[in-house]
Amino acid sequence: MIAALDIDRIIAERLAERERWEPLLPRKKVGYTRSRLFASDAFEILALLWFPGATTPIHDHGDSYCATRVIAGELHVARYIRGDVATAAGGSGLRLVGRSVQHVGEGDALDGARDLHSVANKSPNEALSIHLYAPRYTEFGIYDESGLRLATATARYDAVLNF
Repeated sequence: MIAALDIDRIIAERLAERERWEPLLPRKKVGYTRSRLFASDAFEILALLWFPGATTPIHDHGDSYCATRVIAGELHVARYIRGDVATAAGGSGLRLVGRSVQHVGEGDALDGARDLHSVANKSPNEALSIHLYAPRYTEFGIYDESGLRLATATARYDAVLNF
């Protein structure tokens, strides 16, 4: 399904509407907010507003492919991959495969439950990123550094906008 999507075009369409939707993003000043900009049966687009010091736990994307683009500020990303060998603790084992600082125009692509990452805004300024999930992002796993899956969480939105 993802091969049939023109990710760059879809993201560009949402960015063309940025001056209309960005002022509507929730500003809780701590952590980050997830606002759905668009949803169809095949995919959804979210804007994530990252406040200074915001960080995610290590997480997968469930059954969804995820493409991201930073559109303001910068984000620090640690990428992991799940191993195929179980650890003594019962986890799958994680391997750090890279760290990067993503600037405006840069992003990532993660494929479902095997690719994992943690994202942080280490800047004193807000950061903003746009995310395409295909199919829609409904459930995901949260992990510790050993690869032990700590929880399964349900995706939620701080706002639902229609752009």
